Amino acid sequence: MRPCDIFLQQRCVLLGEYGYDADWSSIETTPDSWFVFYHYTREQNLSKIFDAGGLYARLPVVSAEHIPQLKDHYLVEGLLQPLPGWMESSKYFGDLCLSMMRQYVGDLLLRITVPPDFPNIYVADMAHNFESKYWERHGQTPLNLGYDCRTGHEVTLAEANSYIPLHEYKGGHILPNVKITRCGEGLVIPNRYINVCEEQPLRLV
Repeated sequence: MRPCDIFLQQRCVLLGEYGYDADWSSIETTPDSWFVFYHYTREQNLSKIFDAGGLYARLPVVSAEHIPQLKDHYLVEGLLQPLPGWMESSKYFGDLCLSMMRQYVGDLLLRITVPPDFPNIYVADMAHNFESKYWERHGQTPLNLGYDCRTGHEVTLAEANSYIPLHEYKGGHILPNVKITRCGEGLVIPNRYINVCEEQPLRLV
């Protein structure tokens, strides 16, 4: 049995429960119990986001066909903190997270505040996927979980299995990533819940 098999076969299993140094950051809330999380984008996308009514889910939840609550869902991603420590320098992945954020996502930080009954928000562990991304660049897998990284199928399945509803998440993922989902493509976060942060930490790094 490979170490990764439990993450491929079971849902909501935490890497932090298996000897890995996980991020135990708490979820940020407002005084009236609204959830707060953060989303990076590029400055040229800002007018499009607000003119179109908010953030649209266009990325499918990969390898979720056998998970009823995620089947046919699309997503927008976010972070629990404006600039998590693991993004700047991860014990396992170095600065890979930061370099990929700059290259593929952007450096303009948005603050999203949603009511406690806002549907379909999860926290997943990107560390499973980053095993494959690190292997592609360095030929090594820092977590040594035994995934077959040649196709990416196993790591995406493990990430889908790691989805935990936001209100249930108590820490334990190595690279916690907020996933705001909806069935089918479309508007997932109306712009009334979105603000540009006064502080822009990624632009200072």
